[in-house]
Amino acid sequence: MNSYFKILPTCFLLVSLQLLSGCVIVHQEQQESQSTLNIDVTLNQYKQSSFKQVEATFFTHQSSALVFRVLSDIDKTSQWLQRVDSLKVLAVYNNHQYLLRTIINSPWPFQNRELITCVDTLFAENITTIKIFSCTDRVPLDDRYVRLSHVESRWTIKKITASLVEVNYKAWLDPAGIVPAFIFNSELIESTEVDLKKLQTLIEHASLAQYPY
Repeated sequence: MNSYFKILPTCFLLVSLQLLSGCVIVHQEQQESQSTLNIDVTLNQYKQSSFKQVEATFFTHQSSALVFRVLSDIDKTSQWLQRVDSLKVLAVYNNHQYLLRTIINSPWPFQNRELITCVDTLFAENITTIKIFSCTDRVPLDDRYVRLSHVESRWTIKKITASLVEVNYKAWLDPAGIVPAFIFNSELIESTEVDLKKLQTLIEHASLAQYPY
């Protein structure tokens, strides 16, 4: 489906400026290499909700254009988002806005959840932002699922240097129904880290040649 959708080596005090510069460059490159191995995941208070907002950040040496294409590849989303059962684009409004239906496979005894969201992509020189928010009123209710009408998430893909890209993810939703907040919140960090490690793997093994757009 088309979608437009980082060990600082010892540097002696008496050293030429050229050698010192080289040491700094190596240090920066090693920092960048090490940073790509980590995913920083935190929970934040979201307004007055008892359900927390999850935020995650990781880095990659792949290009921001490639990261965007992997994130926009709806056919592969279920490979890294473990609870996603299906996704379907319901309407395309223009080259950066569309309507998306997502079915979340909830663990028993909870009924599967349905999200109707608007996806809006903003392109700037060094930053690409993907905003996802509830557009529940645009699609009739389906009795087979619990409709999640309070959801908001955002992806920010930021070029840090010529060879380093930061990927930041923020998401909050009210799971609806009888879902204890302390259970929901306690699973957020682990589940987000598992999902984004899978996403990292997809990004690191992807290439622009895989995408015709």
